[in-house]
Amino acid sequence: KIAKKEKNLIDLSYKFTSIHGMHFKRVINKKIITSQNKKKYDYTEFQTELLPFLGPHGYFNLYNENIFLITKSGIINYGNVNLLNSEKFYFDVIPSNLLEFANYRKFIEHRHYGVKGLLINQNQIYVSLIYQLKKGCYNTSIFVAKLNFEKLEFKKFFSPDTCVDEDDEYYNIAPERFQPLQSGGEMTISKGDNIIFSTGEFRKRDLAQDENSVFGKIIEINISSKDYRIISMGHRNPQGLYYNSDKNILIATEHSAQGGDEINVNYSIESESGKIKNYGWPISSYGEHYNFNTTDALKKLYEIAPLNKSHKEFGFIEPLKYYDLNSRAPGVINKLNKNFNNLGDNQYIVSLMRSRQLHHMILNDEHSKIIENDIIKFGGKETDYKHRVRDIIYDESKNRVLLLFEKDIKEKDEEYSYWIGILKPLN
Repeated sequence: KIAKKEKNLIDLSYKFTSIHGMHFKRVINKKIITSQNKKKYDYTEFQTELLPFLGPHGYFNLYNENIFLITKSGIINYGNVNLLNSEKFYFDVIPSNLLEFANYRKFIEHRHYGVKGLLINQNQIYVSLIYQLKKGCYNTSIFVAKLNFEKLEFKKFFSPDTCVDEDDEYYNIAPERFQPLQSGGEMTISKGDNIIFSTGEFRKRDLAQDENSVFGKIIEINISSKDYRIISMGHRNPQGLYYNSDKNILIATEHSAQGGDEINVNYSIESESGKIKNYGWPISSYGEHYNFNTTDALKKLYEIAPLNKSHKEFGFIEPLKYYDLNSRAPGVINKLNKNFNNLGDNQYIVSLMRSRQLHHMILNDEHSKIIENDIIKFGGKETDYKHRVRDIIYDESKNRVLLLFEKDIKEKDEEYSYWIGILKPLN
């Protein structure tokens, strides 16, 4: 528990950072990077100063020539995209009432809680976060505000009337603990400006296979009525979503347990049979459970969640790609247009959560096969999960990829730093 004196310091630190803004300075200038497949890129990088209680994770969007960056603790910063041409620049803070909905201290104090996603569309800004519905009981909810630069007045957009209790008896049976990292929170736009939204299962694994539960699902929320329907189930923690409106295809990246992270493709978000598409978790997965202190506990867990390797044999949809135990976890995914390296219309870029790397994938027209996979490395420790690509923007007007890196510098002091990278193809 945090002492009263420490809580006061936290409050003062947060108050400071919520009005301070972000100062960036260029640390890498047009460095030439060569990918694994010998593609060349021009790379520039900017770094913030250390700021307390902002991270570790953050998210950003590009909208109307402005970059909007939200920290884990709900502070929203912005600056014109042309600032990236400068040696140093500053992002202002937009005041908001978002913390009125963060009615628990872990939102700021604990690195695994807080904001989980950012989306801007039709002059509306949407923020997903871990919401405490009642004491010790959480879900992932979305809040919305009309975009302006004076003060953002958020209100509930989508908030389930159910939650997962951190003391649920399931965690005694499993045996494991409540896990806010497994909360989803990614958002993307579908047809009619509706919102596709991912939810995790907070490590209460059975919920992913419960058609009556919103947890462990990918859902579509009607922008007007706020009604939702389940697009797919059997998900552990979907991290990235991209809806290809031309093909009516949804691509999702998902974190499994040890290994088994997936890239999944939904070839039509409408269900012709009325049956919800099922991707298998926790019955099927190419990963393994994390080790426990006793063999009996681990055996018990596999009885509850067997993680069979085949998906198809058990009636589930196989992933387009899965990652083994030694691979880096996939994060967000974004589509590139055909001018990016002149490699056609089916190019996607995927962030990796345990290193300063990207995967550049080219799919066939049906999106059923990866025909080329390239790896782009930015230097630094490849195994350092605390220095990773958290978010990606494809700036189509300038044919470049903007990257948001995160790293917690001093874990004990809860000080964090962010990087913004610019990747431009030279081929």
